[in-house]
Amino acid sequence: MRRTRRFALLLFIACAWFMAHIETLAAQIAEPYEAPRFDVVLNNVHPPIYPPLARQARIMGDVKILVGVRQDGTVASAEVVSGHPMLKQAALDSAQKSTFLCRDCKGAVTSFTVTYTFGTRIDPAEPDCSCATRRHAAKCLVPTVRRPAVGQTLDHVIVLADPALVETETSR
Repeated sequence: MRRTRRFALLLFIACAWFMAHIETLAAQIAEPYEAPRFDVVLNNVHPPIYPPLARQARIMGDVKILVGVRQDGTVASAEVVSGHPMLKQAALDSAQKSTFLCRDCKGAVTSFTVTYTFGTRIDPAEPDCSCATRRHAAKCLVPTVRRPAVGQTLDHVIVLADPALVETETSR
């Protein structure tokens, strides 16, 4: 009998708590999703050059650039916030030569952060020519040089390059 009363009391407390908080939960669910608003938008990205040495060393990652944008969309200033030292200059050069759209900008210069992601393009249709310990396919003997693929969103630039062909003494 004592256990039944405890259980009933705990059940009552749980129901009371749930009823007290159900309005708050319903209000949170009913709130419409508001997409992030950008006063500055990346309009036309100048294609970054993936540094050859960084590509051979298979260095990948993000580089964040803080850009000062004028009201006409040109770059007033640009500085590296974070990123790998071998990728910083390529991202900085690209950001300085890119153009932006400035909506509702207040003041002469508006700060904006652009993220550059450098990575390796993996194409399942192409043979893997990056491994030096395996025998290479015939297509790997005559390397085709493709330009890095560059994609952009409102505040993000993605640069994907082919993996570098690294030859060692054992692969010859």
